[in-house]
Amino acid sequence: MPVPKPANAVPASRWRGRPDAATHSTREDGTPRVTPGVYVLTREASPQFGKPITVRVIRERSDLLTYDGWAWIEVYQLDARGDAIDRRELYVRPTEMRPTEMRPAGMRSAQPPQTAHPKPTTNPQRNPVPHNAKRADR
Repeated sequence: MPVPKPANAVPASRWRGRPDAATHSTREDGTPRVTPGVYVLTREASPQFGKPITVRVIRERSDLLTYDGWAWIEVYQLDARGDAIDRRELYVRPTEMRPTEMRPAGMRSAQPPQTAHPKPTTNPQRNPVPHNAKRADR
């Protein structure tokens, strides 16, 4: 007696022949896949980066067609502190992306805020009368 299949069953043949992106480190053209991480992008990665930027890669857009050696990626652009300031889609050469060692903003070492008050100025031009002296005009 045959076992009934659920109404939403997907035939196994539907999944045959599909490449598993997680197991391939290069594309069919030999271009390496972009892995999530923090990178510095310079003019070598793409002509649009005259001034280098630091980005955190979210994912590679494998659904978009590209020329050999190029890739579309989704990234967060980072500031000097490592905080995300913009979400962007970029067209880059993965072989020219330079990994960097910047920790994400939430993982920075916590430093206590500066709570010490600045020392009072002793500049005679700014404070001609000491603060504890009595003024004659009062």
